[in-house]
Amino acid sequence: MRSNKRGAAMALAAAIASFAAAAMPAHAQDSTVKIGYFAQLHDAALLSLKDSLGGKYKLEYVKFQRYADAAIALTRGDIQITSLGYASLITDASRGGQQKIFFVSGLARGAINLVCRKDVKIEKWADLKGKSIGVVSGFPEIFLDDAVGKHGGNPADLRKVNFAVAGPPVLQALKDKTTDCASVFEPFGATAVSEGYAYYPRTDLIDNSFLGINNGVAVNAEFLQANRPLIQDVVNGVVAATANYRQSKSAWVTQMVKSQGIPGPIVTIGVDRVVLDNALYKDQAWTLAGNMKKQGLIKGVASRETLDGYFDPSFLAAVPKKK
Repeated sequence: MRSNKRGAAMALAAAIASFAAAAMPAHAQDSTVKIGYFAQLHDAALLSLKDSLGGKYKLEYVKFQRYADAAIALTRGDIQITSLGYASLITDASRGGQQKIFFVSGLARGAINLVCRKDVKIEKWADLKGKSIGVVSGFPEIFLDDAVGKHGGNPADLRKVNFAVAGPPVLQALKDKTTDCASVFEPFGATAVSEGYAYYPRTDLIDNSFLGINNGVAVNAEFLQANRPLIQDVVNGVVAATANYRQSKSAWVTQMVKSQGIPGPIVTIGVDRVVLDNALYKDQAWTLAGNMKKQGLIKGVASRETLDGYFDPSFLAAVPKKK
């Protein structure tokens, strides 16, 4: 009997220890937090966490080429935190089922720009009619079509040349004069400008119906619930870095050169075309969702209540105020 009692007590102690370990935040268990990112200028604040939080948490950065791939990794729990486009959040919400993603902070607006060959004159939105424009399906095309429509044009009047991936193929088409312009993420636009064969026309794609919302900090839902203090530290760090980079573009440039090896002249040009912004834009996300449905990128739009539920503004609200 005594032996059975002792065994039961040991089992209970083991169960309690196991429960306590599961309830501990990630850093208490000395585990690695994997953060998805992209080699883009608007991920600077997220990339800075290695400097501000590296002494407190084990952080491992995982590079992605597409928001869609980062979203899949996040929902599966392969990564715990990532930079993610609003379009990916909207797509996930439209599928229904169990929610596995939360947006806890914005990162940037804009960061998708139109660049045109130097021998192609674009002074106003109407000048884009009939021009051949390189696009990648998704955000670059959404930004382009919405901005053109907002300023009285018809996207159907553009001669779009579609590319499977962003970057070098799109820029090479500009160089070869296969296309007149291109709608691209930064720093690709800045690359074309810095190399002297393209320029930014006055037609700024951030001037669209959804304020050019681009990306934010997304967290795996299960990880968020188990590690709220850690996520608060992440949001605090992102907000502090954003304020720093908005005040000091040289610090922003230094961060991107150091962390991603992007040449300084390219970053210097590109940062002027990105708006770092930590706000969470629920209304604009709803507008963007409607545009995505019109373009056939999603079959249906989630309810407003469902879409709003993907945003957790509590972490931004708890960021310490500067005195």
